[in-house]
Amino acid sequence: MAKQPKRPTLIHCKVTETTHPKAPWRVTFDAEQAGKSVRLRKAFADEDAAWRFAEDKDREIGNHGIRYGDVPPEVRRAFDFFRDESASLLEMGAEVPRFEELVSAALAGIRTHHNQLADNQITVAEGVAEFLAYKKTRVGTRQAADLADRTKRFAEDFGDKAFASITTAQIDRWLSSLRSRRPGKLLEAPLLGPLARNHHRAVLNALFSYASAKARLWCPHNPVTDLDPEAVADSEPKAYSPADAALVMQAALDHKPALLPVLALGFFAGLRVSEAQVFDLSKLDRKADEFRVKSIKTGGRIVPFLDSCKAWLFAQPRRKGKAWLTSPRSMVDEMAELFTLAKVEQIDNGARHSFISYRCAETRNTAQVADEVGNSAGTIKKYYREIVTADAAKQFFAIRPATPAANVTHIETGRKLA
Repeated sequence: MAKQPKRPTLIHCKVTETTHPKAPWRVTFDAEQAGKSVRLRKAFADEDAAWRFAEDKDREIGNHGIRYGDVPPEVRRAFDFFRDESASLLEMGAEVPRFEELVSAALAGIRTHHNQLADNQITVAEGVAEFLAYKKTRVGTRQAADLADRTKRFAEDFGDKAFASITTAQIDRWLSSLRSRRPGKLLEAPLLGPLARNHHRAVLNALFSYASAKARLWCPHNPVTDLDPEAVADSEPKAYSPADAALVMQAALDHKPALLPVLALGFFAGLRVSEAQVFDLSKLDRKADEFRVKSIKTGGRIVPFLDSCKAWLFAQPRRKGKAWLTSPRSMVDEMAELFTLAKVEQIDNGARHSFISYRCAETRNTAQVADEVGNSAGTIKKYYREIVTADAAKQFFAIRPATPAANVTHIETGRKLA
């Protein structure tokens, strides 16, 4: 019978034999995990291997205490990495801190960052209010209104939650669930399209960039940066047909005259919605052939004052003040109701698209139209102009109110409003 090797006396470890068929030898030792003393076990298939491990572990615990009884593999790998990299850096002449100093500095940074987040547990509702106040002094009125409208929707759903708790997945699901808020729709309004969701995503990106800035640090990072914008299919520019434009204008005159100045300036002068809303009607001279528009976006320009525009503007009672008197949001809702009433499918920015399309067909001079509407000829061709005939342009600019204003010749066109 072979002589059994002499085994050392162990203080902190114990080697025992079990009935496990593949790993019958077990080493039990003391360790510390998460600040608590625990008893760990490690199984071995070979007795000698078990004793070698037990001797090393017993010596390690004896020299350094039980907290070193179970150093995780990642800690050993981290030290190996430090040793290799520091040797390379020292050869280059770099000054390398001790491993302990690096770890201490990193953990201190984590603690500081955590404390900052804990001290800045501001809710989404509070943060949105501060964000809008900040933006109000840095963007135009229309953009500020758009920011308020989109962030308000987000605050309604996440207002009581801390910024730091909002995840990328939550934002993605929220964007995918957004539905139209326009009145006059079905009981369940349709989901927003990719372009509209991209607009909301861009606003949220600005909000969370503000929240995650070092000056505030309401959240550790901007979760929106992990979301790419959705692909939006290119489509040909669209304009209203003369018949549909006539229906919309007549419906506005008969049922929503407050919208008529903005519509007339869009359909028959090509003004942007933002320009038309704030335009002062008192600056219009019935006898003039043109008028001046001041735009924050493109500066001042001269716009033709066509007979069609005059006919509709002077068919409604207001002669001074802004073309639209209430909020941009309320105008969006009123416009949606108007198009539902007229039974005409609404086209995004359709009034301006229509003017540009028919004006280009009438003048055969894209450069002239570009100057009139404050765009480049290339932009007009790519984004605004639908290819229409000169005959269609003649019909479009001949649209007049069914109940004409004084001294305005009536020319009927289009189909009757149901």
